[in-house]
Amino acid sequence: MRWLLFMFSFNVAAACPQWPLVIAHRGASGYLPEHTLAAYQQALQQGADIIEADLVPTKDGFLISRHENELTASTNIADIPQFASRKTRKIVDGIAQEGWFSEDFTLAELKQVKARESMPALRPQSATFDGQFDLLTLPDILQLLHRHRLETGRDVGLYLETKHPTYFSHAGLRLDGQTIGIDITKLLLDQLWQHQALLPADIYIQSFEITNLWQLKQQWLPQSGLVNHKTKFHLIQLLGDTEQAYMLPKGNFSEPYDVVYWRQQTTAHPALTALAKTLPTLKQPGFHYGDLFTAQGWQTLASYADGIGPWRSNLYQRLDQSPMVLTEVQKNARQAGLAVHPYTFRVESGYLTKSIDGSEVSLAQELEWLFQQGIDGIFTDFPDVAIQARAKACHKDPRAH
Repeated sequence: MRWLLFMFSFNVAAACPQWPLVIAHRGASGYLPEHTLAAYQQALQQGADIIEADLVPTKDGFLISRHENELTASTNIADIPQFASRKTRKIVDGIAQEGWFSEDFTLAELKQVKARESMPALRPQSATFDGQFDLLTLPDILQLLHRHRLETGRDVGLYLETKHPTYFSHAGLRLDGQTIGIDITKLLLDQLWQHQALLPADIYIQSFEITNLWQLKQQWLPQSGLVNHKTKFHLIQLLGDTEQAYMLPKGNFSEPYDVVYWRQQTTAHPALTALAKTLPTLKQPGFHYGDLFTAQGWQTLASYADGIGPWRSNLYQRLDQSPMVLTEVQKNARQAGLAVHPYTFRVESGYLTKSIDGSEVSLAQELEWLFQQGIDGIFTDFPDVAIQARAKACHKDPRAH
């Protein structure tokens, strides 16, 4: 009964403090294999405000949309006989991995590869589409958004994550043992410049690393000429676990890998030197994402980012408890001028939050509650669920008046 009263109390509340963005995480990836044309198209049809694409490079410098450069889980590359000899073992951001890696294949070779559902046990219906969809390049996605804009008049934004920047530029090795040597962030700007006629009104660039975002803000975006373009660029600091539960060597989800890497080098990275003036712990062993939730951390974030992407599980885990961390994060973010876009919201059991009696709360109910807390936006594999929850909780988009 207490839970029913709690649910009723926010369902009848006033409209949302602001209109939250619905970001399609890897497309409508709850229904179709992630990062595919079909998944992005479905997200557009469901009304997503923004679609998200993770980017990794090919051997010949193209950016393709994959969540990881290790391709085994999300493609059929392991089944292609001519690529069998390229299976290898690498260290990516401090963690050993074995498989086939994007940086060891040309784009022409990867055109022979098909996408597959990366979580088939969780999403068997999506897995029925395995082998049907090609891998996409960044220009493919830009062209999709451009066509949608022309056909519907709706300008859908693009959220781009540069995966493993320090690995690709400095730490990672190719099959022949040579350094990969690809600056994925600069490559992204170059390709956006080449296709500027296709760019949407809003592009978000996000990263779990810090140095590349600082360089984007201070150097690369101003020098690119894109800042004078009709497109507005937003830089988002992704935050892994803030509670130090996944520190190396156990895992790499609690600390930015670029900070780990550059702390081991004899020459300091200029970005870390500059940022350590306001956040000295950046240069100390054991720096982790939670240090960015301090007064000095918020000041530092505001110097180079436009928003943060925190892990939802670090903000709250039960809706019947006072959301102390969520409330504090939102307050501090607003004072620093930063948007808050937590990730990742899914409908399946195990990904849902809990009620007062320990039972799981539906994604729709959770999002209605979260939207009325004034969140700026959310990442979800199920854009349609979020769109419906927003309509119910928020009533009207204030921007329409």
